[in-house]
Amino acid sequence: GLELAGNIRRLVDENRGQAKIALVAGRRLLPSFPDKARQLALLSFHERSVEVLEGPRVDRVEDANVVFTNGSSIPYDLALLAVGVRSYPIFVDSGLPTADDGSLLVTRQLHSVAYVNVFGGGDCITLEDQRLDRVGVYAVRQNPILHRNLLAALEGGLMETFTPQKVYMLIFNLGDGTGIFVRKSWVWNGKLAFKLKDYIDRRFM
Repeated sequence: GLELAGNIRRLVDENRGQAKIALVAGRRLLPSFPDKARQLALLSFHERSVEVLEGPRVDRVEDANVVFTNGSSIPYDLALLAVGVRSYPIFVDSGLPTADDGSLLVTRQLHSVAYVNVFGGGDCITLEDQRLDRVGVYAVRQNPILHRNLLAALEGGLMETFTPQKVYMLIFNLGDGTGIFVRKSWVWNGKLAFKLKDYIDRRFM
């Protein structure tokens, strides 16, 4: 939601359009991150006329209004829903062992705890002995291991073990050529943060 709002602002400005942009942030913007990250995001959006609504939660989206749980509402022309990661029901419907959120339960070798020929990675899985944050870095690190283990399953051979890193960084793209870098309690922002994110993302792609 943070990145969508910031980049829509840029898109509107670059095309010399007009738009009132509001980010409905639930209880609090970036609740699981250091407060400095939240303050930097709020400052950026304040300077660029992006309204951030903290406190009310969305109850439903109607034809022309977003209605909150407290009964208030705001009109909209375009609503983009960024509600976080949700698992598809395919794993539960298939009878495969799943975590409580419906994600596929896997071993450290990234195969199902019940079937050694069913593999998964990224946000659709949960390790049987550790719940990981839903961040891209884990999916990226799982990719080569998943590839090698698939080949091992097909051709024979030893499977590799995925060991998640304990500390990771995130960089939020604010849409104006700047970013917010977060690694544990270390937070900073600016153009360099965005350039670092852009470099990492392009190299991965």
